[in-house]
Amino acid sequence: MRRWEQGSDVLVELARLAVVIVLVAVGYGLGDVAAGAVSAIDPDTARLVTSLVGALLGYLFGGVGGRRLLRGVDTAQERLRRVEASTLIAALIGGTLSAVAAMVVVSPLLLLPNRAVTVPLLALAAICAGYAGGRLGAARGGDLSRFVGVRGNLTVSAPSRGGGVKVVDSSALIDGRLLDVARAGFLEGTLVVPEFVLHELQGLADAGNPQRRAAGRRGLDAVRVLQQEHLLAVEVTSDDPLDVHEVDGKLARVARERGAALLTTDSGLRRVAEISGLRVLDLTLLAEALQPPAAPGDRLEVQVTKKGREEGQGIGYLADGSMVVVERAAARVGEDVLVEITSVSQSSRGRMLFAVPGSERDDDSDGHGDGDDGRHDGGRG
Repeated sequence: MRRWEQGSDVLVELARLAVVIVLVAVGYGLGDVAAGAVSAIDPDTARLVTSLVGALLGYLFGGVGGRRLLRGVDTAQERLRRVEASTLIAALIGGTLSAVAAMVVVSPLLLLPNRAVTVPLLALAAICAGYAGGRLGAARGGDLSRFVGVRGNLTVSAPSRGGGVKVVDSSALIDGRLLDVARAGFLEGTLVVPEFVLHELQGLADAGNPQRRAAGRRGLDAVRVLQQEHLLAVEVTSDDPLDVHEVDGKLARVARERGAALLTTDSGLRRVAEISGLRVLDLTLLAEALQPPAAPGDRLEVQVTKKGREEGQGIGYLADGSMVVVERAAARVGEDVLVEITSVSQSSRGRMLFAVPGSERDDDSDGHGDGDDGRHDGGRG
C-alpha cells in the first residue's frame, strides 16, 4: 500500500513539473512583449521576471491539475476493475480496427490542398470510428472470447450453437464426476447452463431434506468451480420455453434450438432425448465404458506369452494392453490359461492385474489347496 501511495505522489509531481515547464516557456516568450510594453525594463530582466511568474503559476496550478489527474485515474481504475478483461480486449480490438478502417477510407482527403482542414477531418473520423468500434467490440466481448477459446464465465450476446455446445441438466451438475471429467480435459467447447436449472438447484439447496439440500449445494458449487477454475467456457442463459412446463422438455427444446448436445446422468431424460433425435452425453455410460476390463474375482482366458521376473510367473496381456501376471504359469508359455484375477494395480505406467490359474483356485475352494498356497506364497516371496 505504501509503494502504491508513493507512485501516486510521483504522478502528481510529474504532472506539476510538466505544467511548470510549459508555463515557464510561455512566460519566457512573453518577456519580449513585457519589455516592449514597459520601456524602463530591459528584455533580459523582463524574460526573467515572466519566467519566474510562469514557474510560480505552474507550481500552483500543476499541483491542482496533478491531483485532479490522479483522481481521474483512480476513478477509471475502479470502473475498469468491474469490467471483464475479455470486454476490454474486445473494445480495444474493435476500436483499433475501426479507426484504421476510417483512416483508410478518408485518406483521399489528404490529396486536397488545404491540409489545415483535411488533417483535422481525418483525425475526427478516426476518433469517431474508434469510439463506435470500441463500443461495438465491448458489446461482443463474450462472443469474441468464446470464438478464441477463452474459458470461464462468458456473457455473450449471441447464443452458443453447434456441435461443441453442451446443455447441462441438474443431474449432471450434482454428479461429482462432471468436475473430474472437465479437469481431465475431456469436456471442450461451451457448457450452457439454463437459469431454470439453477433455480431447480436452488430449490434443492433450500429443501428441508438434508440429502436434497446437499445435492443442490453440490450442483451450485459445480457451476462456480467450472467458472472459477476456467475448466471450460460456461454460458448461463435465460432461455426458457414458456410453452413447455416440464424441466426435461425445456432442456430438450433449448438443446434442439441451439443444435447442441445434452449432458446428463438421467437415464429417462437420455432415452426421451435420443428418441427426439438429440445427441446425448451420459456421464453414467462414460463411467461404465471406463471401468477396468477385469476385477478381482473375475475369470478370463489369457495366453501366457513369456516368463515373468519372479520365479514361476507367467506374463499375458488383455486386449486393451493390460498386463496380467499369472502365478505358477512359467511352464505354460504359449498356452491359453483360464485364470482368476486376485488383485488389480493402477500406476502411471498403466494397469497391471495379478492372477492365479483358475483350476488352482477351484482346488483351494474345495479345501485341498493348502500345499499349493504354501508354494504360492513361497514363489511370491
